Amino acid sequence: MKISAVIIARKGSKRLKNKLYRKFKGKTLIEHKISQLLKSSVDEIIVGSNDNQIEKICKKFKGKKIIFFKRQDNFCDEISSTPNEMVSNMLQFFKTDVVLWAHLTNPLTNNVHYDEAIN
Repeated sequence: MKISAVIIARKGSKRLKNKLYRKFKGKTLIEHKISQLLKSSVDEIIVGSNDNQIEKICKKFKGKKIIFFKRQDNFCDEISSTPNEMVSNMLQFFKTDVVLWAHLTNPLTNNVHYDEAIN
């Protein structure tokens, strides 16, 4: 059974400016989340964003199980698309048996929590 962790990270946070690049324990939220997931039992990490900088950050983890998908702006905005449309759009990029949705805004969730959820 293939298990894929999904991270969505849109450009231009409306409530907290530059949220994706805020530091938590010395890493940006995206770097922190990828590091957590790399320690978990997921088979791959899927990152979807309309922010080219996120793709560059993903490439820092060379040789790891991370796949980046560039998303259209309209699927990264709550006004243009419903949450269900955003999720459906993201899920069309890959095939898997189980999806673990990993939010950047939960930096205290760690690999143990993810593995417990998977089990």
